[in-house]
Amino acid sequence: MRKLDLIYDGQLQMDSIITIRAKTMDLPSAPGGVFAVGLLSMNIRRLTLSCFALFLGLSQHLIATEAAPAAAVKPGYNVTVDVLIDENGRAEEVKLAGSDDPTGDHILEQLALNLAANVKQQPKLKEGKPVKFTARVPFNFPVEGDEGPAANNAPKPAIHSAAQPIFPESLAAKNENGGAILELVIGSFGNVESVKLLRSSHKEYAEAAVAAVKTWIFAPAQKDGVPVECRWRIAVAFSADGKDVEWTWRTAPRPSLGAYTVVRPKLPPAEAVTAPSGPKLPAETSPVFNLPTAPAK
Repeated sequence: MRKLDLIYDGQLQMDSIITIRAKTMDLPSAPGGVFAVGLLSMNIRRLTLSCFALFLGLSQHLIATEAAPAAAVKPGYNVTVDVLIDENGRAEEVKLAGSDDPTGDHILEQLALNLAANVKQQPKLKEGKPVKFTARVPFNFPVEGDEGPAANNAPKPAIHSAAQPIFPESLAAKNENGGAILELVIGSFGNVESVKLLRSSHKEYAEAAVAAVKTWIFAPAQKDGVPVECRWRIAVAFSADGKDVEWTWRTAPRPSLGAYTVVRPKLPPAEAVTAPSGPKLPAETSPVFNLPTAPAK
């Protein structure tokens, strides 16, 4: 188990990064000095216990020592938080120091800030008296298959028209959230030439996402003014009753166009009156875009 090295020069330098993993409960340190915490829900209101558990372990490893090499950047998305530690060893203030959070509502940043706000450790002493200091803490949100920030520098297409995925009724009835991560090959004419399913939470969500996305039309990517074929990934998330969706279904590995969330509003209780017969319409849903869109003509 490697130590986190604390330097009283205004920053916390680490040879380890706090890694946030979904659906795990690995509170002890993992191989290579990486800390893991299980976050079973993305509802911010439920983070308190997870934060407390993580930093009970983390606080035992903030140890003053000589300067250590800075941590290498890990695959996935990264958020860095500056934590002002008071004389009692508690977090007094947290502030975002850096982030490549791709989500529209900054869910990864919210998670990191909530975790950092619960840090506790032994007070720092200067000339025998406890003093305030700032610790810089990096959080990593690993995404399978992520090719890093540079992958997003490729010529990027923009959404021109997008058919909305149909929310599967079987999962809507169970109020189950989830999503699918897709890889698209977009042709030089803006058509989707192929859709590859990278992973999904449910077979039904995968089928709904693929069926819709393969019909999307893009303003094609351009290189030197010429339309070109390109390869990009997207996250398609499904939110039942407007509940929070796990970040793993809202963050696509780079090269990433972003995320598209289908929200199934909570329906009012069914009335006792029998509705007249007629064609069955799909349940109403509301899309939430976090994708580049082409300008209107």
